[in-house]
Amino acid sequence: MFMRRSWGWLVVAGLGAASVGCDDSLGPERPDEQPVRLVLVHRQGTGDNMLLRTDGSPPTAFDGATAGLVPVGVAPREQVVALLRSGAGGVLVLSSIQNPGRLDTIIDPIPTSMSLVSFSQDERYVALVSYAPVQAVLIFDRANRTIDTLPYGNADPVLPPMLSPDNRRVALITVTPLSMFLTILYPGDPARSDTDVLGFSRLLNRPIFGWPRWTADGLLMAFVRVGVDAPDTLVIGTGDPDTPEFFFTERSRAVMAPVSDARPEVRIGAASTYAFSADGRALVLGADPGTGVGRHAIYLVTPEVGRVQLLLDDPAQFPVFPLFIG
Repeated sequence: MFMRRSWGWLVVAGLGAASVGCDDSLGPERPDEQPVRLVLVHRQGTGDNMLLRTDGSPPTAFDGATAGLVPVGVAPREQVVALLRSGAGGVLVLSSIQNPGRLDTIIDPIPTSMSLVSFSQDERYVALVSYAPVQAVLIFDRANRTIDTLPYGNADPVLPPMLSPDNRRVALITVTPLSMFLTILYPGDPARSDTDVLGFSRLLNRPIFGWPRWTADGLLMAFVRVGVDAPDTLVIGTGDPDTPEFFFTERSRAVMAPVSDARPEVRIGAASTYAFSADGRALVLGADPGTGVGRHAIYLVTPEVGRVQLLLDDPAQFPVFPLFIG
């Protein structure tokens, strides 16, 4: 079954936090200039999958053949979705927006405990972390329909694996209460691995569970920076895997309170995840809307707007695992 690994940072989340105000320096608010994007969302409870447009259009149903299957990764340019059926007889399948009823089984059976799923930048490879019964990264080659097993040794990865743009390396992130570690594996040399502590404050930047990516600019990840007398801020940054001691470079940020001041601050909860668009500029976030009634909502984050933008918040739904399609 799918397993969310323990982060270990919740007990120290408020220590050494930076205060970030809500001012015009966070960027202009020009939502009319943003491209319309398509988001796939899983409706927890009913098991249905929905398609949501970022222009505010009502959600539409994804193909009924995917009901009960959980989207765990996406290749946005090809609009291919990895879906998981867990439990007895669990399998990992691929579907697509163009032909959603055709389910292509790629891993059967799935590991008893596994991570979310990632795609390589060229979208040829599908990768996941197997925690049990084996401790290894599994890499499915869509062209040759083969699976490679890459042991990860003493690492304790908490995020899906990230394949380098040339597919020659795999990055894994380990989180402890005080530090983050980067482990690099080499598919061409399975006996080799390199582990380094990342050179930025774990107390100032709390990683979010979801889908980071390895791009031409480095490792693209999302963090939360805690505000003392202001709402928290979501920070998007990149890290150079070749210089982990100077890892973090901020690209953009957004205050975690929607554009409407009538809405409370958004919180990262147990079911929260994030995913990047194909171009890496936009981020979709599933998070607690801060209402205190056990809801979950979907938000859009873009460089053009200095706050998170509400996409879906319905008391009758519990949308999780949002993923950009295109």
